[in-house]
Amino acid sequence: MNYHVEAWDILQHLFKVKKINNHVLHFAAEFSSELNFVRVKQAVHLLADAFPLIRCGFEENDPHRPVWVDKGYTSDDMVFLIETENTARAVQSFLCQEIDSGKGPQIKIGVIRSGKSDTLCALINHMLCDAAGFKQVLYTLSSAYTGLGRQTELHIDSMISDRSVKQILKKCSLKSRMKIYCSKSKLNPHGNQKFNFKGDVSSPFIVIKKIPREQFLLLKDYAKKYHASVNDMMLTAFLRVLFRLFGYTAPLPCAIDLRRFLPNHKAGGVCNLMSNLSCSIGPDLGASFADTLLKVKKEMDVQKNDLGSIRNIICLEKLFDLCPYETAYHLLKKYFSNPPVAFTNIGILDKDKLIFGNCMINDAYMTGSIKYIPNFQLSLTTFDDKATLCVNLYGTQSDRQIITGFLNNFALELQNGVI
Repeated sequence: MNYHVEAWDILQHLFKVKKINNHVLHFAAEFSSELNFVRVKQAVHLLADAFPLIRCGFEENDPHRPVWVDKGYTSDDMVFLIETENTARAVQSFLCQEIDSGKGPQIKIGVIRSGKSDTLCALINHMLCDAAGFKQVLYTLSSAYTGLGRQTELHIDSMISDRSVKQILKKCSLKSRMKIYCSKSKLNPHGNQKFNFKGDVSSPFIVIKKIPREQFLLLKDYAKKYHASVNDMMLTAFLRVLFRLFGYTAPLPCAIDLRRFLPNHKAGGVCNLMSNLSCSIGPDLGASFADTLLKVKKEMDVQKNDLGSIRNIICLEKLFDLCPYETAYHLLKKYFSNPPVAFTNIGILDKDKLIFGNCMINDAYMTGSIKYIPNFQLSLTTFDDKATLCVNLYGTQSDRQIITGFLNNFALELQNGVI
């Protein structure tokens, strides 16, 4: 069976072709006990019936539009048990795998077992969904796992009923649509700051920096004092560290989930529904952390209410609606510009939705794609009021040291700002 390919799916495919990133999203959860491996496989089987795109391969044989072709993969092809004495190394190795879009499957689940505890790792092709969509997949997987422990017959509703960007326009009033089409905001404003990476396409890695609960709660309290968000706090620290590295400020792109414009913030299916905002505070950074924070909050309050953020992906959709696939693809490949430095706040991993039966999760995080140089993206996730910062790169050992230094300076900037 074949399934429709959305414009965002194609753009994510292009990210890999243009060596921007490997278009894979990553997740890891540390458990205090062992998972039931057979039940994990059964849960993935149910997930595949509801979200069959994970069984598919991406094929471009049709000159009008590529398609997702069901390859008939089973959970045996998607779920793996890996026993190890070095959990950290095994997790890093599993997470840094690639997914073959053409061949499939589009998801990989690894149960990393060491002693009497497991770490669940999951990879999904970014062509299928963004981080919010990936969360939906993981919540469904955990719910199926829990349900299978209680009963043998389970059914999951289809997760592909509407994956189109057009679902946002359908919910917009005529006035809102006019604001979207008439928006004067630039499509992809970003700066020209670039890290001096050497790069190594044979050496992918993920560098992680944890912010413990006590410190993260202090950050949240500090943000409330200024009626700001955690996102504002992170952008502030990011801008201040970049200023010290490069000596000037530049627009800093950050991802926004467009489900905010849908009823109950819920999409019709698992899909990509994100765009970029640009945090541009001008040349004056401000003397203190609080000064920068107030500038960032003011800018982001305006940006988040600007419907122009929807225009980016509506234009993408229209390009593939109006032009033959090959023409649209080559135009996008030629003219699309990716920001070299960016931030994505993946947000909260809900511990009340991420429940695997009686197996308790100690910590969990999600991170974006692994970047090719010169691209650099900082991601943030939180779980149970613990934060995880990640930077992913195909790079050398010296590149890893640069990233580690950046993350240490970032955490120090947050700490000093709050104190």
